[in-house]
Amino acid sequence: MVSYPNKPKIGNKTSIGNRTNIGNNRGNTYIKNVNVGRRNNGLNRPSTLPANNRNWNHNQWGGKNSVWGNNVHIGNNVNINVNNRFYNNNNFAYRPNYWGGRPWWGANTCHGWHHGHWGYGWNSAYYHNHWYYHDNDFAEGFMWGIAVWSLGNMIYDMGYKSYQNPYPAPPVQNTYVNYTEPLSVAAAANPPGDDSQVDLAATKSDEALDRSRVAFRKGDYVAASTAVDEALGYTPDDVTIHEFRALVFFALNKYSDAAGVLNAVLASGPGWSWDTMIGFYDSSSTYDEQLRNLENYVKGSPDKADAHFLLGYHYMVCGEMEKANQEFTKASELQPADSISRQLRDLTAASIPDNGEAAKEAMPPVAPTPVPLDKLVGTWVSKSDTGGTITFTMKETGDYTWDYSDGKTDSKLNGTYGLDDQGLLVLTSNDSQMVSEVKFEDDSEMHFSLIGSPDGDPGLDFKKG
Repeated sequence: MVSYPNKPKIGNKTSIGNRTNIGNNRGNTYIKNVNVGRRNNGLNRPSTLPANNRNWNHNQWGGKNSVWGNNVHIGNNVNINVNNRFYNNNNFAYRPNYWGGRPWWGANTCHGWHHGHWGYGWNSAYYHNHWYYHDNDFAEGFMWGIAVWSLGNMIYDMGYKSYQNPYPAPPVQNTYVNYTEPLSVAAAANPPGDDSQVDLAATKSDEALDRSRVAFRKGDYVAASTAVDEALGYTPDDVTIHEFRALVFFALNKYSDAAGVLNAVLASGPGWSWDTMIGFYDSSSTYDEQLRNLENYVKGSPDKADAHFLLGYHYMVCGEMEKANQEFTKASELQPADSISRQLRDLTAASIPDNGEAAKEAMPPVAPTPVPLDKLVGTWVSKSDTGGTITFTMKETGDYTWDYSDGKTDSKLNGTYGLDDQGLLVLTSNDSQMVSEVKFEDDSEMHFSLIGSPDGDPGLDFKKG
C-alpha cells in the first residue's frame, strides 16, 4: 500500500495491472515469461522456450502524446500484455519508445527467429529460492538485476545514470548510430517517420537481414556483414539486429568491434537466449570452434578488457554463469569505465546456482527504515555525474516534478509520490514507476538510490534548496 501526503491510501500494491493499451492497429504484442532449463548440446547451455528521445514529446514524460514511432497515439485498439516482470518489479516503464521503435521485449514480434532473452536475474534459481518471497514486497525489486533494463532510456534521461562505451565500434554508415550511447537513448532521440515510412523501412530491413542470415549460415561472414549493415540502414532502432551485427564481427574475429557494439546493446536490454543465437549457425560445432578461437585469443591477450567482456557475454548466452562472472570481473578490473561489465559481473554472481552452504546462509534483503512523509516535502537539488543538474520537487499535495538539465537537453518527469509499506519512495507517472530507497543525513541532505540497481550503485545525493 502506498501512502500519499494529504491523499487517501490506495490498494495493496502499486502496479500497472495486467494490461496497457498502446497504439493504433499494431496488432497484439505479448511479452511472455522466459523459462530456463538445461540442454546438452556442445557446451552445457540453457534451453529457453520461445517468447512470443531524449527530446521525445517535448521532453515531457507522461504527457498526452505518448507515441509508438512518431504519429501513432495511445488508443484502445491494441493491447500490450505487460509481463509480470514489469508490474511485479518495482521499477518499470512500458512506453515502447523508451527502448526505441522496436523494443527488446517485443523482439520476437518483429523477428520470428527470435526465441527469447536471458532469463538470469529475474527467474534464476537463486532469486526464486532466496530473494523472491511473495510476502516480502521489498525483495521483488531485486528481480531485474540491472535497473536500466526495466526503465529503458528513461534512467539516462533523468540524469540518474551516465554511460560511456570504452570500446570503439564501427558506426552504421548513413545512420545516427555510432555506439557512443545506449542504443535505447539513440533510438528514442531519433524516432521513425509515419506509419507508411516505418512499414516500408521494416520490409526492406527484413529483406536485407534475410540475406545476411543466409550468408552467415553458409559461413560467408563478409557478405553477412554487408547485408546486416544494409538492414540497419533501414531500421537503426532495432537493437536485436545490432546484436546480430556483433555476432558477425565475432565470427570474423573482429573482437574489439563486437565488444563495442555489444556494450551499447547491453546498456539497453538483456542479450539473446542460447536458442536464439544458435539458430544462426549451421551447427553447434561451428559456433564452438569460433568460441574456442575467442578463448585462445583471450589467453594470448590477457590484458584486453574488450575481449574479456565479449567472452563473458558468450559464456552468459551459453549459460556458464561462473565463467561469465570471471570474465566480466576481469573486464571491469582492466577497464574501470566499463559500467556494463560491472553490472553483469553482479548479475552473473547472483545467478550462479547455490551450493548447499550458500543456500542456507542466503537471506532476503532488509527493508529500509521508513521516513516521515513530511520530511520529503520541498525542492531538492543534485549534481549528476553526467554533468547536469537535477531539481526534484515534492509537494504537500503528493505531486512531484523531476527536472534534469545538462545545458543541452532539458527533461522533465512528473506525477505523484508516496511511501509504500516497506518505506520505499514510489514515484509514479502515466507510463512508469520508479521505486527508491531514501536516507537522510539531516533535514537538508537526502540520498536517493533506485531499487534493483547493481551492487555499488552510488545513487544520488540531494541537498534541499
